[in-house]
Amino acid sequence: MSIPIVLTTSSRMVMDVADYVMITWLNDPASQAAMLPAQLIMWCYLVIGMGTISLTSTFASQCLGQRKYTECSAYGWQVLYLSAGFAAVALALWPMVPRLIEWIGHEPAVRRQEWAYAGIAVLTVAPTVAARGLDGFFTGIHRPWVATWSMIEANVVNVVVSWVLIFGKLGFEPMGIAGAAWGTMTAVCYRTLRLSLTMVTPAMSRQFNTRRTWRPSWRRMKDILRVGGPTGLQWLSDVTVWAVFITVLVGRLFGTDHQIATNNAWQYLKVSFMPTVGVGMALTALVGKSIGRGDPRRAIRETRVVAGLTLAYMGALSIVYFVWGRELVGFLTHDNASREAIIRIGGSVMICAAIFQIFDALGITYMSALRGAGDTFWPSFVSIVSHWVVVIGGGFLVAGCFPQYGSIGPWGAASALIVLIGVYLWWRWHSRAWMKLNIFSRSSSAKTVT
Repeated sequence: MSIPIVLTTSSRMVMDVADYVMITWLNDPASQAAMLPAQLIMWCYLVIGMGTISLTSTFASQCLGQRKYTECSAYGWQVLYLSAGFAAVALALWPMVPRLIEWIGHEPAVRRQEWAYAGIAVLTVAPTVAARGLDGFFTGIHRPWVATWSMIEANVVNVVVSWVLIFGKLGFEPMGIAGAAWGTMTAVCYRTLRLSLTMVTPAMSRQFNTRRTWRPSWRRMKDILRVGGPTGLQWLSDVTVWAVFITVLVGRLFGTDHQIATNNAWQYLKVSFMPTVGVGMALTALVGKSIGRGDPRRAIRETRVVAGLTLAYMGALSIVYFVWGRELVGFLTHDNASREAIIRIGGSVMICAAIFQIFDALGITYMSALRGAGDTFWPSFVSIVSHWVVVIGGGFLVAGCFPQYGSIGPWGAASALIVLIGVYLWWRWHSRAWMKLNIFSRSSSAKTVT
Protein backbone atom coordinates (compact mmCIF):
# COMPACT_ATOMS: atom_id res chain seq x y z
CA MET A 1 0.00 0.00 0.00
CA SER A 2 2.72 2.49 0.91
CA ILE A 3 4.99 2.17 -2.10
CA PRO A 4 2.58 3.49 -4.76
CA ILE A 5 1.19 6.19 -2.45
CA VAL A 6 4.70 7.37 -1.58
CA LEU A 7 5.39 7.53 -5.31
CA THR A 8 2.20 9.55 -5.76
CA THR A 9 2.97 12.11 -3.05
CA SER A 10 6.62 12.25 -4.09
CA SER A 11 5.55 12.87 -7.68
CA ARG A 12 3.47 15.84 -6.53
CA MET A 13 6.57 17.09 -4.74
CA VAL A 14 8.58 16.57 -7.93
CA MET A 15 6.05 18.71 -9.81
CA ASP A 16 6.59 21.66 -7.45
CA VAL A 17 10.36 21.18 -7.25
CA ALA A 18 10.67 20.88 -11.05
CA ASP A 19 8.84 24.18 -11.46
CA TYR A 20 11.03 25.80 -8.81
CA VAL A 21 14.25 24.55 -10.43
CA MET A 22 13.15 25.85 -13.85
CA ILE A 23 12.37 29.21 -12.25
CA THR A 24 15.91 29.33 -10.81
CA TRP A 25 17.25 28.97 -14.37
CA LEU A 26 15.71 32.36 -15.18
CA ASN A 27 18.32 33.97 -12.87
CA ASP A 28 15.57 36.28 -11.62
CA PRO A 29 15.73 36.66 -7.81
CA ALA A 30 12.22 38.18 -7.73
CA SER A 31 10.68 35.09 -9.37
CA GLN A 32 12.66 32.76 -7.14
CA ALA A 33 11.59 34.64 -4.01
CA ALA A 34 7.95 34.75 -5.20
CA MET A 35 7.48 31.09 -6.09
CA LEU A 36 6.89 29.56 -2.66
CA PRO A 37 4.82 32.46 -1.22
CA ALA A 38 2.59 32.42 -4.32
CA GLN A 39 2.10 28.66 -4.01
CA LEU A 40 1.29 28.97 -0.32
CA ILE A 41 -1.27 31.71 -0.97
CA MET A 42 -3.14 29.29 -3.24
CA TRP A 43 -2.68 26.32 -0.95
CA CYS A 44 -4.27 28.34 1.86
CA TYR A 45 -7.57 27.85 0.07
CA LEU A 46 -6.92 24.57 -1.76
CA VAL A 47 -6.23 22.63 1.39
CA ILE A 48 -9.60 23.23 3.01
CA GLY A 49 -11.18 21.34 0.12
CA MET A 50 -8.41 18.77 -0.13
CA GLY A 51 -8.37 18.11 3.60
CA THR A 52 -12.14 17.68 3.75
CA ILE A 53 -12.34 15.43 0.71
CA SER A 54 -9.30 13.37 1.75
CA LEU A 55 -11.55 11.62 4.29
CA THR A 56 -13.19 9.87 1.32
CA SER A 57 -10.40 7.35 1.87
CA THR A 58 -11.72 6.63 5.37
CA PHE A 59 -15.29 6.06 4.15
CA ALA A 60 -14.20 3.93 1.19
CA SER A 61 -11.84 1.79 3.27
CA GLN A 62 -14.35 1.19 6.08
CA CYS A 63 -17.03 0.29 3.50
CA LEU A 64 -14.50 -2.07 1.89
CA GLY A 65 -13.88 -3.74 5.24
CA GLN A 66 -17.66 -4.14 5.65
CA ARG A 67 -17.94 -5.42 2.03
CA LYS A 68 -20.31 -2.60 1.10
CA TYR A 69 -18.75 -2.27 -2.34
CA THR A 70 -21.43 -0.07 -3.92
CA GLU A 71 -21.14 2.35 -1.01
CA CYS A 72 -17.40 2.67 -1.74
CA SER A 73 -18.03 4.08 -5.21
CA ALA A 74 -21.05 6.13 -4.10
CA TYR A 75 -18.83 8.00 -1.67
CA GLY A 76 -16.12 8.26 -4.32
CA TRP A 77 -18.30 10.06 -6.84
CA GLN A 78 -19.36 12.75 -4.36
CA VAL A 79 -15.93 14.38 -4.53
CA LEU A 80 -16.69 15.76 -8.00
CA TYR A 81 -19.73 17.66 -6.75
CA LEU A 82 -17.98 18.86 -3.62
CA SER A 83 -14.97 20.08 -5.63
CA ALA A 84 -17.26 22.14 -7.86
CA GLY A 85 -18.62 23.88 -4.77
CA PHE A 86 -15.13 24.68 -3.50
CA ALA A 87 -14.20 26.04 -6.94
CA ALA A 88 -17.23 28.35 -7.02
CA VAL A 89 -16.20 29.89 -3.70
CA ALA A 90 -12.61 30.27 -4.95
CA LEU A 91 -13.73 32.25 -8.00
CA ALA A 92 -15.78 34.53 -5.75
CA LEU A 93 -12.66 35.17 -3.63
CA TRP A 94 -10.37 35.75 -6.64
CA PRO A 95 -10.47 39.59 -6.44
CA MET A 96 -9.04 39.41 -2.92
CA VAL A 97 -5.78 37.77 -4.03
CA PRO A 98 -3.99 40.96 -5.22
CA ARG A 99 -5.02 42.73 -2.03
CA LEU A 100 -3.60 39.86 0.01
CA ILE A 101 -0.32 40.02 -1.90
CA GLU A 102 -0.20 43.78 -1.34
CA TRP A 103 -0.83 43.30 2.39
CA ILE A 104 2.01 40.78 2.70
CA GLY A 105 4.28 43.62 1.65
CA HIS A 106 7.17 42.04 -0.22
CA GLU A 107 9.31 44.12 -2.55
CA PRO A 108 7.39 45.41 -5.63
CA ALA A 109 9.22 43.12 -8.05
CA VAL A 110 8.43 40.07 -5.90
CA ARG A 111 4.76 41.11 -5.57
CA ARG A 112 4.39 41.31 -9.35
CA GLN A 113 5.69 37.77 -9.75
CA GLU A 114 3.49 36.47 -6.92
CA TRP A 115 0.39 37.80 -8.67
CA ALA A 116 1.56 36.46 -12.05
CA TYR A 117 1.54 32.97 -10.53
CA ALA A 118 -1.37 33.11 -8.07
CA GLY A 119 -3.75 34.82 -10.49
CA ILE A 120 -3.60 31.76 -12.75
CA ALA A 121 -3.24 29.11 -10.06
CA VAL A 122 -6.68 29.94 -8.63
CA LEU A 123 -8.15 28.15 -11.66
CA THR A 124 -6.65 24.87 -10.45
CA VAL A 125 -8.97 24.61 -7.43
CA ALA A 126 -11.65 22.32 -8.91
CA PRO A 127 -9.35 19.78 -10.61
CA THR A 128 -6.88 19.73 -7.71
CA VAL A 129 -9.55 19.08 -5.07
CA ALA A 130 -11.34 16.54 -7.27
CA ALA A 131 -8.11 14.66 -7.96
CA ARG A 132 -7.34 14.52 -4.23
CA GLY A 133 -10.76 13.08 -3.49
CA LEU A 134 -10.49 10.48 -6.27
CA ASP A 135 -7.06 9.59 -4.89
CA GLY A 136 -8.79 8.94 -1.58
CA PHE A 137 -11.34 6.66 -3.22
CA PHE A 138 -8.73 4.52 -5.00
CA THR A 139 -6.55 4.40 -1.89
CA GLY A 140 -9.57 3.48 0.23
CA ILE A 141 -10.44 0.49 -1.99
CA HIS A 142 -6.76 -0.53 -1.92
CA ARG A 143 -6.05 0.33 -5.59
CA PRO A 144 -3.37 2.97 -5.01
CA TRP A 145 -1.47 2.29 -8.24
CA VAL A 146 -4.27 3.97 -10.22
CA ALA A 147 -3.50 7.28 -8.50
CA THR A 148 0.24 6.71 -8.86
CA TRP A 149 0.25 6.27 -12.62
CA SER A 150 -2.04 9.26 -13.09
CA MET A 151 0.35 11.38 -11.01
CA ILE A 152 3.42 10.24 -12.94
CA GLU A 153 1.71 11.02 -16.23
CA ALA A 154 0.63 14.43 -14.91
CA ASN A 155 4.25 15.17 -13.98
CA VAL A 156 5.33 14.58 -17.56
CA VAL A 157 2.56 16.90 -18.78
CA ASN A 158 3.60 19.56 -16.26
CA VAL A 159 7.30 19.49 -17.11
CA VAL A 160 6.70 19.69 -20.85
CA VAL A 161 4.08 22.46 -20.69
CA SER A 162 5.96 24.46 -18.05
CA TRP A 163 9.26 24.24 -19.96
CA VAL A 164 7.60 25.39 -23.16
CA LEU A 165 5.78 28.31 -21.54
CA ILE A 166 8.39 29.47 -19.00
CA PHE A 167 11.16 29.76 -21.59
CA GLY A 168 9.08 30.42 -24.73
CA LYS A 169 9.78 27.26 -26.74
CA LEU A 170 7.99 25.97 -29.86
CA GLY A 171 7.00 29.44 -30.95
CA PHE A 172 5.42 30.57 -27.65
CA GLU A 173 6.36 33.84 -25.99
CA PRO A 174 8.35 33.39 -22.72
CA MET A 175 5.94 33.65 -19.79
CA GLY A 176 8.31 33.17 -16.86
CA ILE A 177 6.64 32.24 -13.58
CA ALA A 178 3.18 32.41 -15.18
CA GLY A 179 4.21 29.54 -17.47
CA ALA A 180 4.76 27.35 -14.39
CA ALA A 181 1.21 28.10 -13.24
CA TRP A 182 -0.27 27.15 -16.62
CA GLY A 183 1.80 23.96 -16.62
CA THR A 184 0.36 22.96 -13.25
CA MET A 185 -3.16 23.81 -14.45
CA THR A 186 -2.81 21.58 -17.50
CA ALA A 187 -1.37 18.72 -15.46
CA VAL A 188 -4.05 18.65 -12.75
CA CYS A 189 -6.85 18.84 -15.35
CA TYR A 190 -5.33 15.87 -17.16
CA ARG A 191 -5.08 13.92 -13.91
CA THR A 192 -8.69 14.53 -12.86
CA LEU A 193 -9.95 13.37 -16.26
CA ARG A 194 -7.72 10.28 -16.12
CA LEU A 195 -9.00 9.25 -12.67
CA SER A 196 -12.64 9.89 -13.58
CA LEU A 197 -12.40 7.72 -16.70
CA THR A 198 -10.80 4.92 -14.66
CA MET A 199 -13.82 4.97 -12.35
CA VAL A 200 -16.10 3.79 -15.17
CA THR A 201 -13.95 1.01 -16.64
CA PRO A 202 -15.65 -2.41 -16.87
CA ALA A 203 -13.48 -3.90 -14.11
CA MET A 204 -14.35 -1.12 -11.68
CA SER A 205 -18.03 -1.26 -12.59
CA ARG A 206 -18.25 -5.01 -12.02
CA GLN A 207 -16.98 -4.88 -8.44
CA PHE A 208 -18.04 -1.42 -7.29
CA ASN A 209 -21.03 -0.68 -9.56
CA THR A 210 -19.41 2.66 -10.48
CA ARG A 211 -21.57 3.32 -13.54
CA ARG A 212 -24.71 3.43 -11.41
CA THR A 213 -23.52 5.33 -8.33
CA TRP A 214 -22.50 8.63 -9.95
CA ARG A 215 -25.55 10.62 -8.89
CA PRO A 216 -25.25 13.32 -6.21
CA SER A 217 -26.08 12.12 -2.69
CA TRP A 218 -26.50 14.86 -0.11
CA ARG A 219 -26.45 12.28 2.70
CA ARG A 220 -23.03 11.02 1.66
CA MET A 221 -21.73 14.51 1.01
CA LYS A 222 -22.83 15.48 4.53
CA ASP A 223 -20.97 12.46 5.91
CA ILE A 224 -17.78 13.57 4.15
CA LEU A 225 -18.22 17.18 5.25
CA ARG A 226 -19.02 16.17 8.85
CA VAL A 227 -16.00 13.92 9.32
CA GLY A 228 -13.66 15.64 6.87
CA GLY A 229 -14.56 19.21 7.84
CA PRO A 230 -12.27 19.34 10.90
CA THR A 231 -9.40 18.03 8.79
CA GLY A 232 -10.12 20.60 6.09
CA LEU A 233 -10.12 23.41 8.66
CA GLN A 234 -6.92 22.05 10.16
CA TRP A 235 -5.21 21.94 6.76
CA LEU A 236 -6.43 25.47 6.07
CA SER A 237 -5.08 26.66 9.41
CA ASP A 238 -1.77 24.83 8.98
CA VAL A 239 -1.09 26.21 5.52
CA THR A 240 -2.25 29.71 6.49
CA VAL A 241 0.10 29.62 9.47
CA TRP A 242 3.01 28.46 7.32
CA ALA A 243 2.14 31.03 4.65
CA VAL A 244 2.23 33.81 7.27
CA PHE A 245 5.40 32.30 8.68
CA ILE A 246 7.22 32.23 5.34
CA THR A 247 5.88 35.41 3.75
CA VAL A 248 5.71 37.68 6.82
CA LEU A 249 7.82 36.30 9.67
CA VAL A 250 10.62 35.41 7.25
CA GLY A 251 10.15 37.43 4.06
CA ARG A 252 8.73 40.75 5.21
CA LEU A 253 10.55 41.02 8.54
CA PHE A 254 13.99 39.84 7.41
CA GLY A 255 14.18 40.41 3.65
CA THR A 256 14.75 38.61 0.37
CA ASP A 257 17.93 36.74 1.40
CA HIS A 258 16.08 35.07 4.29
CA GLN A 259 13.13 34.40 1.97
CA ILE A 260 15.29 32.64 -0.62
CA ALA A 261 17.16 30.66 2.07
CA THR A 262 13.86 29.41 3.51
CA ASN A 263 12.50 28.66 0.02
CA ASN A 264 15.59 26.59 -0.77
CA ALA A 265 15.46 24.69 2.52
CA TRP A 266 11.73 24.05 2.02
CA GLN A 267 12.43 22.08 -1.16
CA TYR A 268 14.45 19.58 0.91
CA LEU A 269 11.84 19.44 3.66
CA LYS A 270 9.43 18.16 1.01
CA VAL A 271 11.79 15.24 0.47
CA SER A 272 11.25 14.22 4.09
CA PHE A 273 7.60 14.97 4.81
CA MET A 274 5.92 14.27 1.45
CA PRO A 275 6.91 10.58 1.24
CA THR A 276 6.04 10.25 4.93
CA VAL A 277 2.61 11.73 4.22
CA GLY A 278 2.26 9.08 1.50
CA VAL A 279 2.97 6.30 4.01
CA GLY A 280 0.45 7.97 6.30
CA MET A 281 -2.21 7.92 3.57
CA ALA A 282 -1.66 4.18 3.20
CA LEU A 283 -1.98 3.80 6.95
CA THR A 284 -5.30 5.71 6.91
CA ALA A 285 -6.72 3.21 4.40
CA LEU A 286 -5.34 0.19 6.28
CA VAL A 287 -6.67 1.38 9.63
CA GLY A 288 -10.04 2.16 8.04
CA LYS A 289 -10.35 -1.31 6.53
CA SER A 290 -9.31 -2.99 9.79
CA ILE A 291 -11.90 -1.00 11.74
CA GLY A 292 -14.53 -1.76 9.10
CA ARG A 293 -13.77 -5.45 9.66
CA GLY A 294 -14.17 -4.99 13.41
CA ASP A 295 -10.48 -5.66 14.10
CA PRO A 296 -8.99 -2.67 15.99
CA ARG A 297 -6.02 -4.72 17.22
CA ARG A 298 -4.90 -5.13 13.62
CA ALA A 299 -5.11 -1.32 13.24
CA ILE A 300 -2.83 -0.95 16.28
CA ARG A 301 -0.27 -3.35 14.80
CA GLU A 302 -0.35 -1.56 11.43
CA THR A 303 0.23 1.78 13.12
CA ARG A 304 3.14 0.42 15.12
CA VAL A 305 4.85 -0.85 11.95
CA VAL A 306 4.33 2.45 10.11
CA ALA A 307 5.72 4.42 13.06
CA GLY A 308 8.91 2.39 12.83
CA LEU A 309 9.20 3.04 9.08
CA THR A 310 8.65 6.78 9.28
CA LEU A 311 10.95 7.25 12.27
CA ALA A 312 13.75 5.40 10.46
CA TYR A 313 13.30 7.41 7.24
CA MET A 314 13.04 10.88 8.76
CA GLY A 315 15.70 10.06 11.35
CA ALA A 316 18.14 9.25 8.55
CA LEU A 317 17.33 12.55 6.84
CA SER A 318 17.93 14.37 10.13
CA ILE A 319 21.55 13.24 9.94
CA VAL A 320 21.82 14.33 6.29
CA TYR A 321 20.36 17.77 7.00
CA PHE A 322 22.57 18.30 10.05
CA VAL A 323 25.82 17.30 8.33
CA TRP A 324 25.28 18.57 4.76
CA GLY A 325 22.63 21.26 5.18
CA ARG A 326 24.76 24.14 3.88
CA GLU A 327 25.84 22.19 0.81
CA LEU A 328 22.24 21.29 -0.01
CA VAL A 329 21.11 24.91 0.22
CA GLY A 330 24.08 26.00 -1.87
CA PHE A 331 23.10 23.60 -4.65
CA LEU A 332 19.93 25.66 -5.26
CA THR A 333 21.65 29.02 -4.83
CA HIS A 334 23.11 30.50 -8.01
CA ASP A 335 25.98 32.94 -8.10
CA ASN A 336 24.97 36.40 -6.94
CA ALA A 337 26.07 38.98 -4.41
CA SER A 338 24.05 37.36 -1.61
CA ARG A 339 25.01 33.73 -2.20
CA GLU A 340 27.14 33.31 0.94
CA ALA A 341 24.52 34.95 3.15
CA ILE A 342 21.76 32.73 1.73
CA ILE A 343 23.83 29.58 2.31
CA ARG A 344 24.63 30.63 5.88
CA ILE A 345 20.98 31.33 6.73
CA GLY A 346 19.73 28.23 4.94
CA GLY A 347 22.26 26.03 6.73
CA SER A 348 20.84 27.16 10.08
CA VAL A 349 17.31 26.40 8.87
CA MET A 350 18.44 22.89 7.94
CA ILE A 351 19.77 22.38 11.48
CA CYS A 352 16.31 23.27 12.83
CA ALA A 353 14.85 20.72 10.39
CA ALA A 354 17.28 18.08 11.60
CA ILE A 355 16.02 18.59 15.16
CA PHE A 356 12.27 18.35 14.51
CA GLN A 357 12.26 15.54 11.91
CA ILE A 358 11.69 12.71 14.40
CA PHE A 359 8.68 14.42 15.96
CA ASP A 360 7.27 15.26 12.55
CA ALA A 361 7.37 11.52 11.76
CA LEU A 362 5.36 10.82 14.93
CA GLY A 363 2.83 13.53 14.12
CA ILE A 364 2.21 12.40 10.54
CA THR A 365 1.93 8.73 11.52
CA TYR A 366 -0.51 9.08 14.39
CA MET A 367 -2.59 11.78 12.71
CA SER A 368 -3.00 9.42 9.73
CA ALA A 369 -4.01 6.52 11.96
CA LEU A 370 -6.56 8.68 13.79
CA ARG A 371 -8.07 9.77 10.45
CA GLY A 372 -8.48 6.14 9.44
CA ALA A 373 -10.59 5.72 12.57
CA GLY A 374 -12.51 8.95 11.87
CA ASP A 375 -11.07 10.66 14.96
CA THR A 376 -10.64 14.14 13.47
CA PHE A 377 -12.19 16.74 15.77
CA TRP A 378 -9.86 16.94 18.78
CA PRO A 379 -6.61 16.31 16.86
CA SER A 380 -7.60 19.08 14.43
CA PHE A 381 -8.65 21.45 17.23
CA VAL A 382 -5.40 21.03 19.13
CA SER A 383 -3.37 21.41 15.93
CA ILE A 384 -5.17 24.63 14.93
CA VAL A 385 -4.80 26.29 18.34
CA SER A 386 -1.18 25.28 18.85
CA HIS A 387 -0.12 26.43 15.38
CA TRP A 388 -1.45 29.93 15.94
CA VAL A 389 -0.17 30.21 19.50
CA VAL A 390 3.29 28.68 19.07
CA VAL A 391 4.26 29.43 15.44
CA ILE A 392 2.59 32.81 14.94
CA GLY A 393 2.47 34.12 18.52
CA GLY A 394 5.80 32.62 19.49
CA GLY A 395 7.38 33.50 16.15
CA PHE A 396 6.48 37.19 16.38
CA LEU A 397 7.59 37.24 20.02
CA VAL A 398 11.00 35.79 19.23
CA ALA A 399 11.41 38.00 16.14
CA GLY A 400 10.61 41.11 18.20
CA CYS A 401 12.66 40.25 21.28
CA PHE A 402 15.67 38.68 19.55
CA PRO A 403 15.95 40.27 16.08
CA GLN A 404 19.67 39.53 16.02
CA TYR A 405 18.87 35.88 15.28
CA GLY A 406 17.02 36.81 12.08
CA SER A 407 14.58 34.26 10.68
CA ILE A 408 16.15 31.50 12.77
CA GLY A 409 14.22 32.83 15.78
CA PRO A 410 10.81 32.10 14.18
CA TRP A 411 12.18 28.79 12.90
CA GLY A 412 12.94 27.85 16.51
CA ALA A 413 9.29 28.50 17.43
CA ALA A 414 8.16 26.37 14.48
CA SER A 415 10.43 23.54 15.62
CA ALA A 416 8.89 23.66 19.12
CA LEU A 417 5.41 23.38 17.59
CA ILE A 418 6.29 20.24 15.62
CA VAL A 419 7.72 18.61 18.75
CA LEU A 420 4.57 19.38 20.77
CA ILE A 421 2.17 18.14 18.08
CA GLY A 422 4.09 14.89 17.61
CA VAL A 423 3.94 14.10 21.33
CA TYR A 424 0.22 15.00 21.59
CA LEU A 425 -0.85 12.81 18.64
CA TRP A 426 1.17 9.88 20.00
CA TRP A 427 -0.75 10.25 23.28
CA ARG A 428 -4.13 10.63 21.54
CA TRP A 429 -3.71 7.39 19.61
CA HIS A 430 -2.65 5.46 22.68
CA SER A 431 -5.62 6.80 24.67
CA ARG A 432 -7.83 4.53 22.46
CA ALA A 433 -10.64 7.13 22.32
CA TRP A 434 -10.94 6.38 18.58
CA MET A 435 -12.25 2.87 19.33
CA LYS A 436 -15.63 4.32 20.36
CA LEU A 437 -16.36 6.15 17.08
CA ASN A 438 -18.81 5.41 14.24
CA ILE A 439 -18.24 7.71 11.25
CA PHE A 440 -21.43 6.88 9.35
CA SER A 441 -24.69 8.75 9.77
CA ARG A 442 -27.56 6.66 11.15
CA SER A 443 -29.28 6.33 7.81
CA SER A 444 -26.14 5.06 6.06
CA SER A 445 -25.00 2.77 8.87
CA ALA A 446 -28.36 1.07 8.85
CA LYS A 447 -27.87 -0.04 5.24
CA THR A 448 -25.81 -2.95 4.00
CA VAL A 449 -25.07 -3.01 0.28
CA THR A 450 -22.94 -5.80 -1.12
